[in-house]
Amino acid sequence: MRLSKQERIGVLIILVVVIIALGVFLFIVPAAQTIEATLKNLSNKESEYQAALDKQALKEPLRTQIIEAYKDGEHVADMFFPEMKSYEADVAAREFLLQCEANIVVTSLSVSQPGTSTLSTNFPVESEVTYSLKQNVKQGVSPDEAAVKRQARLAALQAALGSAQTIGSSIVNFTVKAENQDELTKFIDEINNYVRNENGVETRKALMLANGYSITYGDVTEKYTKYSDLIKEEVDKAGQAAIDAGAGEEFTYEVPEIDLNPDDEEDEELNISDTMKTMTVNLIFYSIERMQDPEPQLDAQDGITANSGSEEAA
Repeated sequence: MRLSKQERIGVLIILVVVIIALGVFLFIVPAAQTIEATLKNLSNKESEYQAALDKQALKEPLRTQIIEAYKDGEHVADMFFPEMKSYEADVAAREFLLQCEANIVVTSLSVSQPGTSTLSTNFPVESEVTYSLKQNVKQGVSPDEAAVKRQARLAALQAALGSAQTIGSSIVNFTVKAENQDELTKFIDEINNYVRNENGVETRKALMLANGYSITYGDVTEKYTKYSDLIKEEVDKAGQAAIDAGAGEEFTYEVPEIDLNPDDEEDEELNISDTMKTMTVNLIFYSIERMQDPEPQLDAQDGITANSGSEEAA
């Protein structure tokens, strides 16, 4: 069967369309998809490259910040003791006692096993008297500017320092004897202000009297008790005299001067043990290890070695 000229032209057109369509689907579409994927991959690589550049730009400032932070906190641990074994805590306690200027005698010294203690910041809060009338008067009254600033400053300090930290500690127990309360008070002050020379620097060390200390002046208390008893005796006599004189009559009575140390009182023979003041001491030595110098680790991360540094210097 012969095709007419028009039919042959139509077939050729269809063949051309089919060839073009096949070419588009077989070559152009895959190439376009490949180009799209390549462009997307290129965009991702450009993002990664930019992130790497940004990270590289932060590298030196970050290194500087780490080193500066280390230098700022380098000597904080100097206030504390290194972690100590029992015999080392014993030596540290004896070093402290040897430099004490208070006139004391120390007995029964013992050292506990190393352990931990919780160290926290204490923010004392003054108690305020409250009652209904006061609350009603203050109702609706805004606090003054100074009080607001004070509360804001306290809140900032509590946020920065309020969290408790667990650190190492060693406890040394002993008994202190002194001839008077003043020497014991002086000894307590030396605990609070213990300074040791380390590498030519005077450094205050972290010591704490764990069991606290209260001052009692027994001789003064004894005199006032004696004075009170004597007054009571004289008042009882005066009261009885007033009753005897008659309840309806006016009666006045002056308390006589009372000698707390009459001459006829026999002096008791005292020895030194009767006048010595005694205090039990539980002394805590707080311990924190020093921070490690970050520069060697930073150099290792940067691929810097001691040899490369010396070669650059040469």
